[in-house]
Amino acid sequence: MQTPGARSFVQLTEALPQVMAAVKGVDGRYAYANSGFCHRLGLHRDQILGRTVHELFARDLAASYARQDEAVVRTLVPLSGQLELIVRADGRLGWYMTSKAVLAADGDPCVGVAVLSVDLNSQVTSGHAGLAAVIAAVRADVSAPWRLPGLARLAGLSPSQLQRRCRGTLGISPQRLVQRIRLEEAVRLAIATDRSFGEIAADCGFYDQASFTRQFRSVLGLTPTAYRRAARSDIIGASRRSRH
Repeated sequence: MQTPGARSFVQLTEALPQVMAAVKGVDGRYAYANSGFCHRLGLHRDQILGRTVHELFARDLAASYARQDEAVVRTLVPLSGQLELIVRADGRLGWYMTSKAVLAADGDPCVGVAVLSVDLNSQVTSGHAGLAAVIAAVRADVSAPWRLPGLARLAGLSPSQLQRRCRGTLGISPQRLVQRIRLEEAVRLAIATDRSFGEIAADCGFYDQASFTRQFRSVLGLTPTAYRRAARSDIIGASRRSRH
C-alpha cells in the first residue's frame, strides 16, 4: 500500500521494537508489518504480508481483531487506547495499548487500517521506581483488597500523584492497573492450568465468577473459556512456527 499516509506510518514505526505496527487493506490482508510485529508472531515479514488475521491467529482471537477492523472501516472512527493482553511468541503474557485508524488516499476516505500496539511493560522503567513497586506488590498478592491510599504509600507518592504517574506512564488509572494485573494472573492460570474459572476468580481477587467474566470480556473481548482455547492454540501455533 503506497499511500503517503502509509509511507509515513512505516517510517515512524519500523525502528521501534517495543511497538507492534501493521497496515491492512480494507480486505483485511496485511500490507505492512514492522519488526516488532514480526517478532511477536515469530514469523518473517514475507510470511505475514498478504494474509489475514484468520490465517495468523487462533480463531477466537482473530474474530475479535477482525471485528475491531471492520468497525473502524465502517464508521471511520479510530479505535483509541484499547487495552489488550497478548500472548507473545515465546508464550509470555504482555499488555499492549492498541489504537487503529483509517488510511485515506485520493479522495477515498478509507483504503486501509493502520494498527499500533505499544508494549506497556516497556513503559515502566527505573525512572518510575514507585510505580514498579506498586506493580510488584500487587502481582505478589493479587487477591488482596487493594485501595488507592495503600497503593500510594507503596509508591511513596500521594494518591493524586500516583493517579497522575499511572495515567501518564501507562495510560490507565491505578484501579485499572490492579484490574489489569489480576487479569494477567487469571490468564496465566487459565492457560497453564485446568482449574475452574470460579477458582481462578477467587484466587485473583474478583468478587465472584460473574464479575470476573464481565471484566475479562470487557478488557480482552472474549469469555475466559474462549480465551483459554484461543491462547493455547496460539501458543501451540507459535511453537510450531518457531521450528520452521
